[in-house]
Amino acid sequence: MVKLCKQPLPPDVTIKSDRDYRKNEVINILVEDCHGKCYICEDKPTTINVEHIVSHRSDPALRFDWANLFIACGHCNGIKHTEYDDILDPTECDPEEHIALSVNIKDNLIKQVFVEPLTTDSSIVQTVKLLNLVYNGGSTAIKKVESSNLRNEHLAPKIQRFLHYLNSYHEEPDIGYDELIKDEISRSSAFAAFKRKMVRDDPELSVIFANSLV
Repeated sequence: MVKLCKQPLPPDVTIKSDRDYRKNEVINILVEDCHGKCYICEDKPTTINVEHIVSHRSDPALRFDWANLFIACGHCNGIKHTEYDDILDPTECDPEEHIALSVNIKDNLIKQVFVEPLTTDSSIVQTVKLLNLVYNGGSTAIKKVESSNLRNEHLAPKIQRFLHYLNSYHEEPDIGYDELIKDEISRSSAFAAFKRKMVRDDPELSVIFANSLV
């Protein structure tokens, strides 16, 4: 998860029904605000859900509350459902200040995503639980397969490509890899939280790309 900024709806756009929040104007703004990514796993999905960060089960007004709506993939939406209402709101705080995401790749595979809490608020605990299920396997066989696919078909290739950019930059810093790295650590990039942590953990790169990590 990374920090997001939501723009207000235009004055002539209202959300009063399920049909309303599936209109082009609403979906286009949500997709733009979430950088075309699932706000939970940061993958750029082919199946998109309008997700309520806080369930509207106990408060019907939340169903059409613009501040409560985000874009999620089917995998994350299915795991979160109504079980994780007290998670970090990425528009109100920077998730990278509270949770660190990392992986080890061996033989082109990621066996596990490491989700490390940096603070101990209840919302952090809930978000860590959710992210562990998302990346490392849900409670059903189907969700475990989905998590494996997320790690190894989506996340692993992007991390490997990013590692190639980092290694190439260390070897030849003057041939354009710096711009590629800046693009990859932009919050709009898929799985940006992983790549931004990799740069922050490198004493040299964290200084060189400090402005891109803001």
